[in-house]
Amino acid sequence: MKKYTLSLLIAGLVMQAPTMAEPVLVDSYDAAQAVLQDDGYILFAYAQGWDNNSSKICRKLMNSQAVKQAAGNAVFMEVPVPNVLTDEFKEAQKAKFGKLAIPDASDYPAILMLTKGGRHYATLCGPAVCNSKPQDVAKNISDNLAAMRKQEELLAQAAKAKGVEKARLLGEAASQPGINPPERMGNIIAQIKKLDPNNETGYARKLINPFDLSMEIFGIESSKDAGKGWQAALSRAEAYLKDPVYSTEQKQALYAISIGIMRRHMGARAASRIREYARAMASLNPDNYLGQSAKAVERDWGLGFNLVEGWTPDVVSGPSEPLELAGPLPITTPGTYKVTFTYTRGRHSANIRSVMLYDGSQLIAQDEHEGSAGRAAKDNVYTLTVESSPKDPHLFILFDQSKNCDQNGRSDSYGRITITR
Repeated sequence: MKKYTLSLLIAGLVMQAPTMAEPVLVDSYDAAQAVLQDDGYILFAYAQGWDNNSSKICRKLMNSQAVKQAAGNAVFMEVPVPNVLTDEFKEAQKAKFGKLAIPDASDYPAILMLTKGGRHYATLCGPAVCNSKPQDVAKNISDNLAAMRKQEELLAQAAKAKGVEKARLLGEAASQPGINPPERMGNIIAQIKKLDPNNETGYARKLINPFDLSMEIFGIESSKDAGKGWQAALSRAEAYLKDPVYSTEQKQALYAISIGIMRRHMGARAASRIREYARAMASLNPDNYLGQSAKAVERDWGLGFNLVEGWTPDVVSGPSEPLELAGPLPITTPGTYKVTFTYTRGRHSANIRSVMLYDGSQLIAQDEHEGSAGRAAKDNVYTLTVESSPKDPHLFILFDQSKNCDQNGRSDSYGRITITR
């Protein structure tokens, strides 16, 4: 009797237990309204007629139990995308999707995630869909849904808040990882600035798009106002890089535009600093496009001034400051070495003021005199007397083209450098 009663009790509990909601596949906006719940829409967009594999991937993911479980109570919809968007297709799509605006994707197949109100908050496409297992796609969907729910909760709280507290809630909502901000970022930042004029929350800076932040630096570089220019732009970027409020992506963008500014205005003179910035940019995130491009930047722009290539306009143009001659130096034993500058081409000669040899940070030999390497060379050989074998030799050359350049301050001069005993 007890066993029978227990069985009935268990059966009753099972019948009363809530069942997990599963996504419902609908074929139109109107059909979606009858079953739509808090987790909104998940649209599976595929290339129709121009990539047969695209639709297969979408259907495989739609039928995956892992994806269904990750999608909560979202509504599933298929979105076929033809190669040519004809007027006929646009009309058919409008009739099918009604008030739902279908966002574009950079690649297909794509998974487009929209809130219950139709706001597009996340996209999965490319390798994240094509080359991933259903379990991995499910994990991304689940993470995006969780971020969206948190974002919606913060927005609801912000609607009831005022002042700095409202700014904080809006900033936190816009900062949810992996998903789009609740509206255009410019609008969010403008609201936050108005609510938090003293930037107590830090979000007015933290939310700036990396591109916009970089353009702020570029604006200083291109400004003709007094006190502004490329040196001021680099100083501002350096200050921003030290500020912990900025994200990895923002700082990578600052490194990238700083490298471009140095390359434009300093050429080979900036080689060592360009190498430093490229390595820092890669260290922040070696896997994204800026992190991956850092190696090419270091390879192509970080060589600078070296013995094999000699000097170029990039080397001799710009402010007069000692430039290190990169690469292995044939100065390894005691003796007298001659550094010769030989002009090869260009409209201007190269003017040299000094050649200095360091062992580590210690100056061990120097020849300082005015020399010129042009069509008619004058005092273009510099002599260094080395008394003991340097362990860490570094050769610095000081050019002075202040009187040998065009109206833009650029010298058109090429030549080779030889070091002999």
